[in-house]
Amino acid sequence: MLRLRAWVFFAILLLIGALLVSTAPSFQACLGEGAPQATTTNTPKSEPQNHGTSYFVAMSPRGCLGRFFTENREDIIAAFALILALSTIFLWLATRDLVAGTADFSKTQLRAYLGPSETFITGVEAGARPMVECAVRNFGQTPAHRASYWAETKVLDSGDRFEPGRPEDGERTVNPGRDGFTIKSRLAEPLTEEEMSKIKLGTAAIYFYGAIAYRDAFGRSRKTQFRYQHGGARVFGTEDMVLSPKGNRAT
Repeated sequence: MLRLRAWVFFAILLLIGALLVSTAPSFQACLGEGAPQATTTNTPKSEPQNHGTSYFVAMSPRGCLGRFFTENREDIIAAFALILALSTIFLWLATRDLVAGTADFSKTQLRAYLGPSETFITGVEAGARPMVECAVRNFGQTPAHRASYWAETKVLDSGDRFEPGRPEDGERTVNPGRDGFTIKSRLAEPLTEEEMSKIKLGTAAIYFYGAIAYRDAFGRSRKTQFRYQHGGARVFGTEDMVLSPKGNRAT
């Protein structure tokens, strides 16, 4: 991209220079002028030669270009100095953008990424309070600092509101790799037979949702919002929880 911008910049400068020269009054006048040339009529040596006749040949663009440069030497030097200054400014701006882009790319590659790794549910039966366990890991390459979270487990229909929960006490540092922590969340009330029927049919589901807040190694605040659900024929009777179509976002 930087090389393309440089070529475009210099092409524009060349086009402007060509337009300025070709439309200059002195250059146009030179093209309109003629150079006198003499010609003679061939006659036998024994006869005297006739006087030569003259005609005019238009100046070539190359000759006019040379004359233009000769007559406008100081102005052309000043123009080249201006072009050199503009090129230097352009190069400085391009280098600055390149360095900034490289720094942002490096931060994106190195920063921490906290998020759920494995999530499963147990105790899904009438009269029981199911338990959800979610392993949270740092998928980045640098530590996540001051990590905290809140999480809720509720039986909800698709049109219900997902009210935020109360943040858990305490903050922690999560290193990259296998380091992490586990979120455990239990349903507040035992499941009823009606709720079990809805969960099996998929008209309702057990939702596990929440948010993880932390700071990356570069001091920026980050947040991972997650939402899982258990319901429907595909997962009912298993310990699986699947990602919900909505409610998952990371910054």
